[in-house]
Amino acid sequence: MLFVAQAGLALVRRVVEIVLILLVAIMLGTVLAQVAGRYLFNFSIAWATELATFAQVWMVLLGAGYAMRMRLHVSIETFVEMLPPLVTRLIMVPVALLCLWFLWVVFEGGLLLMEIGGMQTSAALQISMQVPYVALPISAAYFALECAIRFGAIIFGGAAVTTGGGVRVD
Repeated sequence: MLFVAQAGLALVRRVVEIVLILLVAIMLGTVLAQVAGRYLFNFSIAWATELATFAQVWMVLLGAGYAMRMRLHVSIETFVEMLPPLVTRLIMVPVALLCLWFLWVVFEGGLLLMEIGGMQTSAALQISMQVPYVALPISAAYFALECAIRFGAIIFGGAAVTTGGGVRVD
């Protein structure tokens, strides 16, 4: 059972990495096409800006979970580092619960926004606004997964609270 969970987690993480790379490529390609169209051919691609914006929204939201996985979020650990390990782990419980609660609120809000988005279409691409809005619940769920893994490792003693001052050192 543990192997299946690890394989599933590895698959989810790999999919997120590939999607992030594709989103950067979409942003780069559409912005370059728009610039080339405007300045070389005197022609504006109406949907390019909107597509790049939607790709950026998806990339930022999914990237937050990826940053959690890679320990790239800013954190202030000076006080916590001075505490005994048991106290540190106890302090991390409410911190983890608050983080997960916030992500739950984002998840629920994203679902509500998707309902509204089902009645709207985007201006240039003419797609349902559910497409960009679904980024909220998906990214909140992924972020919560990475958050639970990271905080769980700290709380149950599998990892130290320190991350090198918020900068990766490995």
